[in-house]
Amino acid sequence: MDVRRRDLIDVALGHERADLAIRGVTLMNVASREFHPADIVVKGNRIAAVLDPAVGAELPPARETIDGTGYTAAPGLIDPHVHIESSMVTVTEYARTIVPRGTTMIAADPHEIGNVLGLAGMELLFTEARGVPLKIRLRVPGRIPAVPAWMETSNATLSLEDTRGMFDWPEAVCLAGDINPELVLGKDPEQLDKIEMAIGLGVTVSGQSPRLSGRNLAAFLSAGPEDSHVAGSVDEVIENTRAGMRSVLALRPGRRLDASHFAALARVIGERNLDTRLFQFCTDDIHANDLLHEGHLDHRIRTAIAAGIDPITAYQFATLNVAEGLRIDRDHGSIAPGKHADILLLEDVAAVRVAMTIIDGRVVYRDGSYRGPKTPYRYPDWARGTVRLAKELGTADLAVRAPGNEPAATVRTIVTGGRKLVKEVELPVEGGLVLPDPARGINALAMVERHRKSGNIGRGFVEGVGLQSGALASSVNHDAHNIAVFGANYEDMALAVNRLAEIQGGYVVAKDGEIVAELPLPIAGLMSEKPIEQVADEMEHLEKVLFEELGCPSREKIFTQLNFLCLPNIPDYGFTDKGLVETGGKLALLETVVAPGTAARQ
Repeated sequence: MDVRRRDLIDVALGHERADLAIRGVTLMNVASREFHPADIVVKGNRIAAVLDPAVGAELPPARETIDGTGYTAAPGLIDPHVHIESSMVTVTEYARTIVPRGTTMIAADPHEIGNVLGLAGMELLFTEARGVPLKIRLRVPGRIPAVPAWMETSNATLSLEDTRGMFDWPEAVCLAGDINPELVLGKDPEQLDKIEMAIGLGVTVSGQSPRLSGRNLAAFLSAGPEDSHVAGSVDEVIENTRAGMRSVLALRPGRRLDASHFAALARVIGERNLDTRLFQFCTDDIHANDLLHEGHLDHRIRTAIAAGIDPITAYQFATLNVAEGLRIDRDHGSIAPGKHADILLLEDVAAVRVAMTIIDGRVVYRDGSYRGPKTPYRYPDWARGTVRLAKELGTADLAVRAPGNEPAATVRTIVTGGRKLVKEVELPVEGGLVLPDPARGINALAMVERHRKSGNIGRGFVEGVGLQSGALASSVNHDAHNIAVFGANYEDMALAVNRLAEIQGGYVVAKDGEIVAELPLPIAGLMSEKPIEQVADEMEHLEKVLFEELGCPSREKIFTQLNFLCLPNIPDYGFTDKGLVETGGKLALLETVVAPGTAARQ
């Protein structure tokens, strides 16, 4: 319950008892960009006063007093762009993991579960969220499904009316922007209507503008989006900043920004005296093992400080700058009178070592003890059983067929390992089937529709995954989350897909006709009810099997890269249950087989 402002006045003046007093801390003041001594006085869920001990002002009496000597008080960390489902654990487990690391609020876009279970699935996620101490705000999904139905099969549709209705949820803070930018540049009526609606409601309009520059960037911003979380270089960040766009920086080694980019950004900030108020940190998509072992926003702050970014600046990226970007800075983002009492007591600023997390004036983590729910959240049966295949699949169902009787065929293959490309290669044909060529780094790829028993299967090839044997199947494939299967042969691919249907989603690895590893994710095919420690262990075992038994070249965060390989949302290419799709500049389906027996063009 929100405290009355008049009660804050009385406490600040010393006329009424406070609920909490924190004495003798060093305050990290993200508003004035300085560290200074302070006493913090809290009434209910808000800060009534921040007092200077040197002035000698007597603290009002308090029901609880915390000795802050030796600690630095910092604002609670705020993540502006999160997909909880990507962690593969429940909201309850997610909160248990990140609150001790200093995150007190996240803005979550539930469009992953929304694509599988629709509006009801998103409501389910937020019903669970109301039972944890972590503040979870809603990024209203920008579009479900992500692309037109002729390009990909999803299991849900979010209409303009549904979108407007979600803004009536008390948690709603912005319109999410995980959409293909071509929908904005091409003046898609539905998307422009949603943007205008959000602007009319006075909320932030998020977006993504991968590699947009010059006129295209200007046109994109003119339509209303205010931020982007997919910059791939410091130059792109700077151009976005010059155009007035907020850069939401996600640490993505091997895909976009990494620690070296943070170091380059630190140099630019210093050399040009660059204003950093438009910079924010986010986590976006983090798997359970990375969340558990690396961390959350704390990991981004540590990385930035180690790269040379000033500590207060780094914390601003996860506090005040985020609150301003989400238009919630009246209540959040700094430790100041009238703001919500979301406070961290830090043992070490640079290491982001948290001794205590306070949310709305209540201690929810202290010295290793988390004070959240003690029992797991149980999802209803209707959130399970979402992997529905038209039939058990065989080799012929997944294989690419070649026309004619030639011994080879030229095919288009999607290339991963950086910017998604398509190139043409020649592959052998046996018995009318085009075969993968693991020795050249070319695997077979299929996307199997798993929502409606339609029988749709996109068939093709991928270069850059590098499986030398066996196959990997997964029901986590943004954004429609159909079943993607990668393989060195079609037999193991079929085995992996059929087993994935039996366990109702997750990951399955097959080799030489046997299942050698699996991670069940039965909640919408995306999440597990197991403790995060167990999910993390199973994910790390999958990685080990992939590298050591299937011969996949070791790459950072390989499963994250594979989950996004097929995504049609980010230009220029994707792969869906309809096959290979082009999504940059135009939307089109591309045939996998170009011609039988022709010389391949590189």
